[in-house]
Amino acid sequence: MILLVASFCIFTITAVLGLMIAVDIFRGRHPAPSASIVHGVSALLGSVFAISAALMGETRIYINIVMAVVIILLGVTAAVKRRKTGVAPKAILAVHILLAVVCYLLLGATALMGYDVMAMVGIEVPEIVL
Repeated sequence: MILLVASFCIFTITAVLGLMIAVDIFRGRHPAPSASIVHGVSALLGSVFAISAALMGETRIYINIVMAVVIILLGVTAAVKRRKTGVAPKAILAVHILLAVVCYLLLGATALMGYDVMAMVGIEVPEIVL
């Protein structure tokens, strides 16, 4: 449980930094490079905590881990395209943002309120017997 809450706290920092970056990009300004770096590092750190919780038996956040992989790939793709062309791909960023918001809300529901979101949408995780 502590890893879930730690992951949620770190992703809160990631979300605030992401909001600052998105506001700059959608206003046509270049975001501070340090904000992008800290945003990426905090996303990876939050993912490490979430994966650690899953490895310790927390099966309720598997959906968050899958979503985090997609979100990170979209973020890296957007950053690479922005570095190459100088223009941020706003469609990729919009999908990145929407998925990140959904993933953050699902993680919050699981970490803070104990909801099993995967069970709510009908996803069952089979038990592995060794």
